[in-house]
Amino acid sequence: MMQSHKEVNHVKWKGLLAVLLGLLMVGVTAGSAMATPINDTHNPQGGIGGGSIIDTRFIGSGVISTSTYPIYIPKLQRYLVYQKVRHGSSGYFTLSVYRIPVFGYDTLIVFPENMKVYPSRATGMEYEGKVGIAYHFRKGGWFVWKAQLKLPVKFTAGKGLHAVLSFGGSPEVLIGGPIASLVNGEKPKLFTALKALLRGQITRSNVITIIAFALASGANADVLVFKEV
Repeated sequence: MMQSHKEVNHVKWKGLLAVLLGLLMVGVTAGSAMATPINDTHNPQGGIGGGSIIDTRFIGSGVISTSTYPIYIPKLQRYLVYQKVRHGSSGYFTLSVYRIPVFGYDTLIVFPENMKVYPSRATGMEYEGKVGIAYHFRKGGWFVWKAQLKLPVKFTAGKGLHAVLSFGGSPEVLIGGPIASLVNGEKPKLFTALKALLRGQITRSNVITIIAFALASGANADVLVFKEV
């Protein structure tokens, strides 16, 4: 178990990544596969799931360091991102989407409870409002290969370890489907695991519970782990 008052332990991460590797090898993202990708030659670093891929991280002067932990599968490579940020400073949360389906793409992003987020100042995607505890953004239009959301934030979650969870896919999967029921708190066991992750309880069980649910729902997912110091 990874405690919020400790640094990321490389040995413990190996066990977590091994399980995520297994999920990657069997996961198929139905929500993103509804339309043929316009281009599949890019090899983005982050994100879990097939079809469209999302990659998340913080940028700006408040970011102290960034580490990536590789997950290898045949002909594809992904990374989990771990960042240190300065408590009380400002920055940007970025979400890049690759292989966007023809009819657009929706994303739901869940931040730690006390973290300040400024959705009305976001660029790159349209802010659609809140869905439960998640911020809903959308990239519409046709024949879009890549989109990047840039969202101003302030690192006020509290000193220690935290996570940001991002889900992506079609509106049927996210807004009117299983992911919406998760962020609305309609699945108590899963909601407890999600809230634990946001509070920095980055355990193997909590991560696998949420990622497995996202894959089974047909959504893309990414977990960004960060520590405020």
